[in-house]
Amino acid sequence: MTAQRCEATLTLTDVNNFQLRLRSFLDEYDVAYRSDERQVAIELPGGEARFSVSRVGLHVEAEAATRDGLETLRSIIEHYVSLFAGENALPLHWHGDVVAAPTFANFREMRVTRIEDLSPSIRRLTLSGENLARFDHPEEWHVRLHFPPVGIERPQWPRPTAEGGTQWPPEDQRAEIRYYTIRRLDVVSGEVEIDFLLHDAPGPGGDFARRARSGDICGMAGPYGRGVAPASHYLLAGDETAIPAITRLMEMLPASAHVEAWLEVESPVDALELSVPDHCDVRWRYRCHGYAPSEQLASAVVESMPVARDDLFVWFAGEADVSQRLRKRLKQEFGLQKGQHLVTGYWKRESA
Repeated sequence: MTAQRCEATLTLTDVNNFQLRLRSFLDEYDVAYRSDERQVAIELPGGEARFSVSRVGLHVEAEAATRDGLETLRSIIEHYVSLFAGENALPLHWHGDVVAAPTFANFREMRVTRIEDLSPSIRRLTLSGENLARFDHPEEWHVRLHFPPVGIERPQWPRPTAEGGTQWPPEDQRAEIRYYTIRRLDVVSGEVEIDFLLHDAPGPGGDFARRARSGDICGMAGPYGRGVAPASHYLLAGDETAIPAITRLMEMLPASAHVEAWLEVESPVDALELSVPDHCDVRWRYRCHGYAPSEQLASAVVESMPVARDDLFVWFAGEADVSQRLRKRLKQEFGLQKGQHLVTGYWKRESA
């Protein structure tokens, strides 16, 4: 199969600063890349993204095996550009294998078919759609859900343009987008199950789940994510937002592994009845006992670090600042190498 390619050029006065900030970001999150004084090349799902110094600033290239992969790479590249060059640098004008289409290749329209309350704070929605085989991936379990504004019967979705950009619906019809984890997927029946945290504060995902009725429409794009490395010992920790991912992890990790997991919810009434494999040890933590979000999870991981860590993998998801501090400790204090941990900030606590 012939690879698909596209490229774009961005005028930047300080491209070296862009490259420096990009490398620092990739190092912090343990993303694999190659670099020299002129180029940063990142191997990503489905292909490779390259950021090179050019006469006028920054030259970016995407190369993938499929149109689907190329679209995904362009969105990742544009995300990095927005982070390190600012939103005003977008949209990029791409040249090469770019085509306009009614929707992106990784996008599906979904309908609510079942609603189940797992606890006072967690609601499970079953969503149905067509051609979901692409979401059946052993490592990529996360999706972007598109929640249209209330009252719109026929939502408009983003679509790719002939310049490789994104044509968004009008502002008053544009969906809000949030990341979620697929808890269960049945390709044959065309169904996915996704668990929603019913926040006290308003938010597009929780609001959609709270008012959900059979037949309600949302969009789903993906999948996204990174897997875990083989190990004999796993430490897993996360709050409500991470319970679907941790539960899936425990189901897939080999029975020969020693798996310790900590799950944090507000109070005992919010704890879920989970079917846990025999080789997994799960302990609940409760914020109502006076702990700040995610802090006791990070403490549990640190306190459980074994002396021998060569065959250890740590997976953690929670509040962003807590996650960042733990990530630094794992690397600097405990000497975990790239590929031995995946620590992610799923959300950020508002400043007081």
